Amino acid sequence: MAHWEFPATGPIDLHISLISGKISIAAEPTEVITVSLTAIESGKSGDSDLSDVQVDYVGGRLAITESRHFGIRRRGAELDLGITLPEGSRCSVRTSASSVSCQGELGSLDVRTANGDVLAAVVRGPVQVNTFSGNVRVDAAHADVSAHTASGDIWLQRADGDVTADTASGDVHVGTAMASVFARTASGNVRIASIATGQADLTCVSGDIWVGVLPGADVYLDLASVIGRVSSELAPGGQECHADLNLKCRTVNGDVRVSRVALVSDSG
Repeated sequence: MAHWEFPATGPIDLHISLISGKISIAAEPTEVITVSLTAIESGKSGDSDLSDVQVDYVGGRLAITESRHFGIRRRGAELDLGITLPEGSRCSVRTSASSVSCQGELGSLDVRTANGDVLAAVVRGPVQVNTFSGNVRVDAAHADVSAHTASGDIWLQRADGDVTADTASGDVHVGTAMASVFARTASGNVRIASIATGQADLTCVSGDIWVGVLPGADVYLDLASVIGRVSSELAPGGQECHADLNLKCRTVNGDVRVSRVALVSDSG
């Protein structure tokens, strides 16, 4: 195991480049940055893999880089990376096959991984996630979200900014949407629990679409299903250019349902 500590008086920029393993980030009210790195396989192979990772902290930027990231050598052990940093810090992660778990409140999050889940609690700034095979979950995103996965679900409990979500094989779920939502899935369902403003442009090839609209919203509806039922609890009417919410739903093989939902207080 290797361990580092650095003093910090405020949010920092974190940049991680790792081949594979497990990445855990905790954003807390702290003035000490801690980094711990463990090779899951012990012995000479694990010790060698630890030595290939360089940790540098200069001018508010913490860089954790695996020196042989683009080499032909196959790593002998999986790495477990744990980081504690000040809340509000901005995080960028590049990895081939790592799960990324973020607790606490981050300033922004940018993750690219070929294989692995990405989980985050609270992110105040932009969220960008790209994973080929993995799920994406953010409990509270207070700015725009861009999430893409080929095989996995996308789950946003609360989204204050615009959301762009694409998955080839998986579901897209947005709890409370405070702005626009653009969602695409080939094989999966799309669900928005509550929305009242902006645009909701939702498309499925094989899957159902369900949208809950908050009371008082004037909605322009454009709903269609090739093989499936379309139902709406909203009265028809409204003009597209003047509506509070422009709702467009398209599915080839699936149902489309639009419902009125009750207004529930959310402290965010």
